[in-house]
Amino acid sequence: MIEKTEFDRSRVLWWTLTAALVGTLGLVVYSYIGTFVFGIFIYYAARPVYRRLRRVVDRPGFAAAGALFAFEIPFLAVTGYLLFLGIKELERSAGAGAEVVAWFLPIPAAELERAVADPATYVSSFDAASINEIVSTGGDVLGPVSTFFLHLALGIAIAFYLLRDGEHIATWLREEVGEESALWLYATLVDRDFQVVYFGNVRTVVVVALLALGVYNGLNVIAPPGLKIPIPNVLALLTGAATLVPIVVGKIVYVPVTVYLGLAAIESDPATIWFPVAVAVVALLVLDLFPIMIVRPVFAGQSTHRGAMMFSYIFGGLLFSWYGVFFGPLLLIAAIHLVRVGLSELAHGDRVTAMVTTAHGLGSMPQPDGDPPDEAATGEADAPVGE
Repeated sequence: MIEKTEFDRSRVLWWTLTAALVGTLGLVVYSYIGTFVFGIFIYYAARPVYRRLRRVVDRPGFAAAGALFAFEIPFLAVTGYLLFLGIKELERSAGAGAEVVAWFLPIPAAELERAVADPATYVSSFDAASINEIVSTGGDVLGPVSTFFLHLALGIAIAFYLLRDGEHIATWLREEVGEESALWLYATLVDRDFQVVYFGNVRTVVVVALLALGVYNGLNVIAPPGLKIPIPNVLALLTGAATLVPIVVGKIVYVPVTVYLGLAAIESDPATIWFPVAVAVVALLVLDLFPIMIVRPVFAGQSTHRGAMMFSYIFGGLLFSWYGVFFGPLLLIAAIHLVRVGLSELAHGDRVTAMVTTAHGLGSMPQPDGDPPDEAATGEADAPVGE
């Protein structure tokens, strides 16, 4: 009896210690949830490149660093450059770009407009009073900027260690729960769809935005006088973002632009109607059919239902601020696979088994034995669903 009491006390002590540590770690993750979610996004986006590098690089640390610096850093730089082009174009066309930047940084919009219009003259106009003012307000500006780069560095560091040690974590989990368990099936399905969404859909947005950037600016080169596509860089960003909308994709951007150009051509010179027609044809082929038929299947493969994914991006951003565009899909995928693997059995009081019992078309299915690991992880072996 004494031994049993001591045993029970020991278990209570260990469970108390475990609950305290889990609660503390949960509070840390909750406090910096945006950084952790951003790190997970970078990890899944870089993992296909890491796995291919591991075929030729023996050390996982070198492969993880190579995947991040050879692929993820340029990707983030291109995304930032596209945003910069869009803000600068808004500033030129309507003075809105400076207002957007001033919303984030404590700098007057008029000062930003002067700096963008003529940087050399703006810098040469500094005097002692201006420099003192800059130094005195530098802390207000440096604070948000340094915080941004700190979170960016932490996100990249999280992704690095997940890439380097992810195989060990997966092996530990598989040994603990068993490869034939329902929990392992749930973890593999969630992991696979995270890979598909983060690597596929986000890459599709960036690729389509780059295509639109070339198409809109290229068409403006041959445009008749007074009939150019307005704010092409901003429209390119919107076209890339529109690929998240099922079926509609780029139509939500280039169709209104084509109608506007057509009306302008009819009003000014009907002989120039060929240009709106050319814009419609090129946009249909390059920004609509090409992403649907080539880009999305190659990048995304089988994924979560497109309509549900669209709402996860929208409501995630509305509910969780900037990191919601990453956190929303994460919650959606975790919830959908819980329904597919275990919720029906739990509701009916049945035993949860390693089988997908419902909602078969909402996400990835278990891979047949013998599939290549890279294909199983990226979704390349699956067929697109949810159109």
